[in-house]
Amino acid sequence: MITIEDKIESFKKIINEDIKSSYDVEIQKIKQETEDIIRTYKAKKYEDIERIKRDYALKLETKTDRIHSKTQKEGQNIILAANKQIYDDFFKALKEELKSEYLGKEGETYLKRTLEVAKKDVKSDDTIYVFEKSYERDMPIIQDILGGVDIQKSDNIRIGGFEVENKERTYRLNYSVDFLLDNKYKDILTKLKQELDVRA
Repeated sequence: MITIEDKIESFKKIINEDIKSSYDVEIQKIKQETEDIIRTYKAKKYEDIERIKRDYALKLETKTDRIHSKTQKEGQNIILAANKQIYDDFFKALKEELKSEYLGKEGETYLKRTLEVAKKDVKSDDTIYVFEKSYERDMPIIQDILGGVDIQKSDNIRIGGFEVENKERTYRLNYSVDFLLDNKYKDILTKLKQELDVRA
């Protein structure tokens, strides 16, 4: 199985080989052009030849810097795109794993514990919104802990957990796993980036 580290190492090798190859070809091309021009003017005076060499050396240096900057920027863009893909794949897999765990015993435990914490804030006329795929499992647990509250399926919840909305619909308390993950997204992303940087 290919790990994230393997993917990163592969991307680095490809990018470095690409940049080096492109850079060498361009430099060789520029050197060849310079040598051809110098040969053409060899019959002229020594001062003219020296001036031309200096002019083209400066042009070569300038063009080399531009090519190097361009290839470096292209390489950085490739690395950024690869990192973004890794992050996207990681979060997609994380959401699937959390959803799978929520639909199992861990989700039932999370629901019971969270309902016990939220119980003091829930009124009998509030509406509880739950994850559509766990509705049948969650409904009796909610009724057992909170009594006869209204329980509805929610399209907003895609991983698990629940939301509480008051009768007037003026506020919603969010206890969904989706909400927790969104709140921790930046922290997780920072830690993942640090981990990838350490392994790079």
